[in-house]
Amino acid sequence: MRILQLTDDLPPAVLGGSGRIAWETSLGLSRLGHEVHILTAGASGSFPDTKDGIRIHTIPVIPRRWAHYRSVFSVRREREVMEVIENIQPDLIHAHGLAWQLGYRWIKPATEHGIPVIYTAHGVMTVAYGKVLDGVPHEISQDLRRMRWEYNPFRNVLIRKALNHCKKIICVSDALKNFLAETGLRNLTTIRNGIDLNFWKEQVSREDARKQLDIPKAKTVFLFAGRIGHDKGSTALDSALPENALLIVAGDTRAGAFGRIKNRVLCYENQSAEQMRLLYAACDVAVVPSIYLDPFPTVCLEAMACSRPVIATCFGGSKEAVLDSITGWIVDPNNQIQLREKLQWCIDHREECEVVGKNARKHMEESFSIERYLQKVMKIYESSRSYIPT
Repeated sequence: MRILQLTDDLPPAVLGGSGRIAWETSLGLSRLGHEVHILTAGASGSFPDTKDGIRIHTIPVIPRRWAHYRSVFSVRREREVMEVIENIQPDLIHAHGLAWQLGYRWIKPATEHGIPVIYTAHGVMTVAYGKVLDGVPHEISQDLRRMRWEYNPFRNVLIRKALNHCKKIICVSDALKNFLAETGLRNLTTIRNGIDLNFWKEQVSREDARKQLDIPKAKTVFLFAGRIGHDKGSTALDSALPENALLIVAGDTRAGAFGRIKNRVLCYENQSAEQMRLLYAACDVAVVPSIYLDPFPTVCLEAMACSRPVIATCFGGSKEAVLDSITGWIVDPNNQIQLREKLQWCIDHREECEVVGKNARKHMEESFSIERYLQKVMKIYESSRSYIPT
């Protein structure tokens, strides 16, 4: 099958998010023998024409300002995307989170060409202009405060109309699917992401990893990774981290983000996948304390694959990956007492954490391999075969 994957961005321009999932999905599909193309936004020469057997096509990057108008109104962007589609003539298109660059106008004409379109929602941006709270109804007033004059009153209606032409809308967690269903989107299904467990595994011992990173081997070390900010739980973690622990922060950290514990924070910015693997090996426990509907944090999967337990938020999709008290622990990060007690428990029970980490690796092998994920994705693809042109 000739498959075209669409994503606004792609590694190494981004280290995580939907772009990384799109790339790893493409690699897996290529290994299965499919002809895979990727269309993304990028400057001329920013990506090779072919990488690991996958053809990469680019259209120009545009500023994010006014993106909420261009994504649904720009005829020029539609033509740019459709020109690539018409040149490739794919059997199927799979788009991943198109909030800023590629837009949605191309979906209808692509389906009119007889090409089935699958869309994966990696977040809430199809119906909101930013993060939303889990279990709290989303209000237009929130978006107006965020965007002001860039707020487009027609955006959500037009996105919903475009997505109605998709064969299926895949959600990365039930938490996200339930939220999107409440906003009126239909034809939703959940396929949780998987990762390459041959790559994501403990490569070196904790002692060797800490020696390489010059981290004291006797200290309990927690890891906080990804996009760092208040909504991701940085404030909660700053307040709750016990005095006798260190914190590895892997991501872009704004000045003053960890004011109380700044002397116990080890910062590593712009880490590659290989470097992240070393950081997971060096830590005792990963912490994912998001205070919003975090759809399905990849950090949970990577940490567990590297045999590290996870203290995960009760908000969003983390609780669909982490088994409470088996592969990690589910906590309310807004409850400072609960979060601090769980962090301290891990400090006091490092041997028990080792057992939980081994459970986590086994759980990943049983439930979240890239192979298992691709099997589910391929079933969606195969169900669209009657729409594939011969």
